[in-house]
Order: sequence, then C-alpha cells, then structure tokens
Amino acid sequence: MLDFLNHWFARYPDTYTIGQFVYSFSPSNPRFALTVAVAAVTFAIGFLEYIWSFRLVRAERSAPYPLYMHAYYFAIDFMGFIVFALAAVRTNGFWLFVAASIAEVVWVCFEVYNLVKCVTVEREDIFGHLYPDGVPVKAAVGRIIGAILITWTCVNLFRVFLNDPCMFKWYIFTNIVMAIGPGLYWEKRATRIGASWTLAWIILVGTVNSFLPANMWALASPYFTFANNPWFYLAGIVAIGFAVRNLLVLRRLPAKPVICEATGRKTIL
Repeated sequence: MLDFLNHWFARYPDTYTIGQFVYSFSPSNPRFALTVAVAAVTFAIGFLEYIWSFRLVRAERSAPYPLYMHAYYFAIDFMGFIVFALAAVRTNGFWLFVAASIAEVVWVCFEVYNLVKCVTVEREDIFGHLYPDGVPVKAAVGRIIGAILITWTCVNLFRVFLNDPCMFKWYIFTNIVMAIGPGLYWEKRATRIGASWTLAWIILVGTVNSFLPANMWALASPYFTFANNPWFYLAGIVAIGFAVRNLLVLRRLPAKPVICEATGRKTIL
C-alpha cells in the first residue's frame, strides 16, 4: 500500500529536455513520420478551435469562449512565441521551434482579434452586470488589460515553477481548459448563439488526440508517458468527459435561428 501511495502521490519524474524534442522531430528518429503527423494534427485542431471562435463572433456577435480563456491563451501563446524563438536560437534554427514560433504569432493574432471583439461587440454581454447604464469602452479595455496581466504573470511564474523548458507542459493545460471551459460558458448563457456543434466535435476530437497513448507529448519525451506520468492521462480522462458533456449541453439548449437577428448573417452550425 505504501508503494502504491508513493508511486501516485510522492513521485516526481524528471522533466523533459529540449534535446528530446530535437531528436524526436529529426529524421534520424525511427518514428519521425508518426511524430510529425501527430503534431501536425494537434496544431491543426488548435487552429480550427480559434478559427471557429472568430467565425462565430463575426456571424453571431458572440464568441464561444469566455474572456478569461482569450486572456489565458493570449498569455500562453505570446510567451510561446518568445520561448520557441529562443529555443530555435539555442538549437541553430531547428525547424520545429522555428515553425512553432511562427504558429504562435498566428495564434496571437487570432486571440488579439477576439479580445478586440470583446470590446467592440461583446462588452455589454461580458461586463453589463457591472455597468447597468452601459459599458464604457475605456472600462472594458482596462478590465481586459487587467485579465491579460494576471494570466501573463501567472503563466510565467508557473512556467518557472513547473521547470518547463519550452512551454510544452503548459500547452497540455490549454487543451484541458479548452475541453472544460466552453461548455460551462454555453450552459451559463443558456443559448446556442455563439456556440457550435462543429466546434464541440472539434474540441472533443482534439481532446482525445491530446491524451491518446501516442500523443504528441509522449512521442517526443518519456516524461509524458503513462509509466512516468499517470496523472497526465487521468487528467485527460476528466477532460474528455467534459468535452463529451459539451455536446450534451448543446443538445439541451434551444436551437439557434438560421439567420442571426443581431447581424442578419447565417448562423454557424
């Protein structure tokens, strides 16, 4: 019993290294093609999750994610751009870190767009309960900047606490939050406006992909395998459960109209 408790609650495996990712994403790795393919799918799903966000806010004047998620992802991806760029310098321009840094710039642009829409389109929905007479633009901007500062400083603090050389530990948290946050937000709003069946399925597929035994992280470093890090996979089971719950939440909500009254545009399924 003591061995069991020690294994689950008092064991802290060594962290991953940049060198492990360099080897795993090099042609000399026998599983190079599989590793690159799984990573490409993982990144593509991440892009789709945010592409659907700005599609929804444009078509329906309502984003599928709450403000804290936009601020959280902006902080992580902004830091990811810097950390991956520095890793590229340290590894003589290794292609993975160059490509990941460029991808982070794209994600940051997506997130900035959504944060701007929080001010120009969604500020009454987000902050209206605080300003009954109307939300001033200055107040909305100030609160969003505050949210960014909180998330940015905490991301960097825990990046150090977690001994996370290239943000890869942090990125699994992005998938956990993506699985859990949207459904709770849709349930709170009690409408399918700003939500999407397609997005819910994308989130579910992305969550499952992140926690399969042959996920991008485990293919790159033994630190992320079940033998060394079982809590990674237990967290994945919980996240997948919430991703399934997102579909059940949508099912209970009233169907959205074909044309959104607020914009006159066709709604997003």
